[in-house]
Amino acid sequence: MDWLIGILLLLVGGIIGYFVAKFVNERKLLTKADAASEQTAKELMIQQANNHIQESKQIAQQLVQQAQTLNEQINAYEQLIINMNTAEDGTSLSYFGEHAAAYLRHNSTKQSRDKAVTEFQPLDFASQGSGLFSGTEEKKAK
Repeated sequence: MDWLIGILLLLVGGIIGYFVAKFVNERKLLTKADAASEQTAKELMIQQANNHIQESKQIAQQLVQQAQTLNEQINAYEQLIINMNTAEDGTSLSYFGEHAAAYLRHNSTKQSRDKAVTEFQPLDFASQGSGLFSGTEEKKAK
């Protein structure tokens, strides 16, 4: 009987060993799959970070170019004001710019209003005695 107990213990130990080995093997496979997915996620994040850095550099470069253009325009405007202040002919700075101001200067004509003289008054004037409010008391309301 002792040998039967030994064989049963051996079988139970083999079954338990089988399940432990299966559990450990699955754990290793999951770990490898997790490592692979983490690696792909890491590569994706690195790629996105590189794209973000490149876009940020382009935006910064565009901002620098716009700032330079703005500085040039401000300097040109300042120079124009200085030239206008020191001009001997006394011309002032035009609101619309030189081309539009010249166009407006040549096309502006002063309109004069002619007073219209009519030969008759409108019907509602009482001073002539014609119209609705003639001022006569002939017809009275009862």
